[in-house]
Amino acid sequence: MIKGEKRLMKRWRHYIFILATALFFFFTQNPGCKNPNEYQPTFDSLYHPPPAPELISPSNDTSIWYQAPFPHEVILKWSYVEGAEYYQLQFSNDSMSLPDARMINAYVCSTTIELNRNGYYFWHVRAYNRKWTWYTEWSKIWHFGVFYSP
Repeated sequence: MIKGEKRLMKRWRHYIFILATALFFFFTQNPGCKNPNEYQPTFDSLYHPPPAPELISPSNDTSIWYQAPFPHEVILKWSYVEGAEYYQLQFSNDSMSLPDARMINAYVCSTTIELNRNGYYFWHVRAYNRKWTWYTEWSKIWHFGVFYSP
């Protein structure tokens, strides 16, 4: 073996040792982790979620009158929650059955809803972060009326 090959073999063994050590620590510290994308922190390392978002507009128990026919767009706004990765919104025209939650980007504390008929609408919001034990509580349910009056 020539001198350059010896140096290369030594360096190669050194890299294998570092890789083996890293893999050893990775699998012994996270024994249940088979895929790094599936890693979930242990429950005791999670934080309690902050308070629920506050709804801002449209104001609770308000009526919005339009002089033009439907459809109309209404912007729903709520307060920012520190650390939120996304928000979930439930919106319905029935106070007894709010549908599945719609995900909203965390950098936007509002969304636009298109309404096609007169009536009362109900909504609330909650926030999520994977470092929290769960979602925040849902905000209080607010409602508003939308009416067309030619």
